[in-house]
Amino acid sequence: MKRISEYAANIFYSRYGGGPRLTVKALCKDCVVERCRVLRLKNQLNEDYKAVNNLLKSTMKGDGFWVGKSSLRSWRQLALEQLDEQDGEAEQSNGKINGSTFNKDESKEEKKEEEEELNFNEDILCPHGELSISENERRLVSQEAWSKLQQYFPKAPEFPSYRECCSQCKILEREGEENEALHKMIANEQKTSLPNLFQDKNRPCLSNWPEDTDALYIVSHFFLDEWRKFVRKPARSAPVSSIGNAALLCPHGGLMFTFPSLTKEDSKLCQPLERREGGWPTAAHNNIALIWPSEWQMIQKLFVVDKVIKITRIEVGDVNPSQTQYISEPSLCPDCREGLLCQQQRDLREYTQATIYVHKVVDNKKVMKDSAPELNVSSSETEEDKEEAKPDGEKDPDFNQSNGSTKRQKTSQQGYVAYQKQVIRRSTRHRKVRGEKALLVSANQTLKELKIQIMHAFSVAPFDQNLSIDGKILNDDCATLGTLGVIPESVILLKADEPIADYAAMDDVMQVCMPEEGFKGTGLLGH
Repeated sequence: MKRISEYAANIFYSRYGGGPRLTVKALCKDCVVERCRVLRLKNQLNEDYKAVNNLLKSTMKGDGFWVGKSSLRSWRQLALEQLDEQDGEAEQSNGKINGSTFNKDESKEEKKEEEEELNFNEDILCPHGELSISENERRLVSQEAWSKLQQYFPKAPEFPSYRECCSQCKILEREGEENEALHKMIANEQKTSLPNLFQDKNRPCLSNWPEDTDALYIVSHFFLDEWRKFVRKPARSAPVSSIGNAALLCPHGGLMFTFPSLTKEDSKLCQPLERREGGWPTAAHNNIALIWPSEWQMIQKLFVVDKVIKITRIEVGDVNPSQTQYISEPSLCPDCREGLLCQQQRDLREYTQATIYVHKVVDNKKVMKDSAPELNVSSSETEEDKEEAKPDGEKDPDFNQSNGSTKRQKTSQQGYVAYQKQVIRRSTRHRKVRGEKALLVSANQTLKELKIQIMHAFSVAPFDQNLSIDGKILNDDCATLGTLGVIPESVILLKADEPIADYAAMDDVMQVCMPEEGFKGTGLLGH
């Protein structure tokens, strides 16, 4: 609103009409009084804020009152917000805000939420509504300081210095201390009883069966992780009371591993199983762990074991060691094992956005660094390798254009495959080396599309690429990666023919060969 002279108001009303006429007599006395009270309180608040700070600095004498440290830091802001709310309520008493209907129910809900967040001195309340036992969260103030604070927060909980803390919280604290001491004792006992298992030392391995041992036991690596977490920090973690080996078995209670499948890698790399909703198990993220017989005896004393999983070695003949047999308890479930293998094979051929690695070789040697300019236009490339300068005198095998030769030299396929069989060692953990490219691919994309990705990564045209995986040449451009046996984490070897010198001519050929891809050039012209 704006206050104008009576003369100006008469002109407006005579010309436009309207009403009501709001003169000085139209002022609401209650609202004016409330407005003045709020203004005086705000001025008084500044003075009281300085006074309370001075009282907090001075030495307290006699009894006092407990105030939450958080409330004490923000009490001025809380008081200002309360005064602003009171001032706003006075302006909204006519039930309208800026000409729109004011919803009283909504304002009540908003006020409740704000009160729950901004209530003074409730930060020292325990869950039972009494004084909290945590002395670090509260401070003792003088009676004079509390009187000033209480003027702004009359409904705040009041706790004189002689008030006892919550008795229920004291009991719970005492029980917590006893439980913590008990947990520390249990953790120390288990750590002393199973030192090698806790430190992951001197562990058995199925691929190199211990000579003096006829039986080994299996537990879930998830159990070991939780148990080690408890032993390291018994005050923060709950003690592990049981071993859930049933999760490693199929729905029929049979074992899902064969001994050869367990001995392909170290025991830590053997993956256990979890059940799916449809009943077929699948490889889980947790690994299994092998346990010595002496450790198993101690484990049975310390934990409740639902299912015992055991592998026993039996010597059939004394002369021929190859006649050694290994028996598992429980025995293998053939149906579920076959279903698992089928499911694993299906998963390997139905992946999306999985990582594969491409190695580049020249003259049966890996190229450790790629000096060709990278065309970083493929969204499928997940990692970029830093290029390093070539030593003096080293020629670039990709762009050898000496004597202006434009002849394309084909690869010797036999030597290439022989090299690949020698150097490729598949592992569950792939270690990326220099000069290797990681690409994101899907099982349903074609080999032709993969070659385009490789072209962007290595600057090698698709018709110059000779790809191979595990000794098998990949030459069907229309076949999908799933049907070609390209699975996640696969390593593909790339042998590049020497490119033609005329890059403009190569662009023309590429545009003819791949018009549907919208090929716009290799980008090599000028390099």
